[in-house]
Amino acid sequence: MADEDVCLGISYSDNQIYYSVNDHDQPSSAKHIGAFDFNFNIKSAVVHGYDDAFSGIKRSIADLKEKFNCTSVRILSPADEECWTVLPRYVYENSDEREAHIRILAQTVPREDLQITWYNLSNADHRLMLVRNSNAMQGFKKLLGDVSHTEYISEFEVGSEWQDHTNINGSFLTIHCGRNYISVSSFLLGKLRGATVISFEDINDLPYYWKLFEKRNPWMSGIHEQIYFYGYQADNIRKVLTPYWDPSGEHIIMNTLEKMHISAPEETYGFPLERAFPAILLSMNFDHQPAKEYHENHNGNS
Repeated sequence: MADEDVCLGISYSDNQIYYSVNDHDQPSSAKHIGAFDFNFNIKSAVVHGYDDAFSGIKRSIADLKEKFNCTSVRILSPADEECWTVLPRYVYENSDEREAHIRILAQTVPREDLQITWYNLSNADHRLMLVRNSNAMQGFKKLLGDVSHTEYISEFEVGSEWQDHTNINGSFLTIHCGRNYISVSSFLLGKLRGATVISFEDINDLPYYWKLFEKRNPWMSGIHEQIYFYGYQADNIRKVLTPYWDPSGEHIIMNTLEKMHISAPEETYGFPLERAFPAILLSMNFDHQPAKEYHENHNGNS
């Protein structure tokens, strides 16, 4: 991390934006952690990128950047606006196969509007492909405005940030618990093993969906030493899904700074801290090398 870098981390859920500003003089420290409340859905306002609702969010973030002299901003990209899929070597190394899969996944979006990024996995014969609609990201770009460095972090990357922060190197699961979806990511020996998103209307249906997804993603039923919960419904999701996991794993709701291995001057907060966990972690702005080395024009034979 740059000596003078002041990083603003941002995440959100429903009608709240959570933010954290790092203390560049003290590693693993936040100068300020907070939240903004609005009377509208944050994601809808940002994705559309216009009207009074969007302007209100933009002003709030601009005030933060000015108040803390932020030189970089890192924001959590919404999983339900992305597509993640794991593909074998014969697909990602063959341009025809690769493009055919992309067209299947994003049939209604022009190819020139798609951003494709590949991530290494613990299984070297597979890679995770991230697909973003660049039009859907325009609102985020407008929101952050003028700043020297901006970064959009996918929800499955939070686990990599956690590894950089704690040097954890075993087997663990991260679960971002939204109101109507969860994003699940598994890590093994310092590498991403797999990731998926499960949408639901009724939280009581989630166990059924978990068992269904588990059949297609064997890593979901693997043994994990720790399972980390954070987001809007962290405690409720933990209670609903606990019977479906190996009992030897430790279940941790990221609701205190101590659990996050973060120090900050504030001792109490007016919101559940587990909802702000992604923003807090992103603000630490670790100087790591992400596994997204392969972009849309990559051919493994070149």
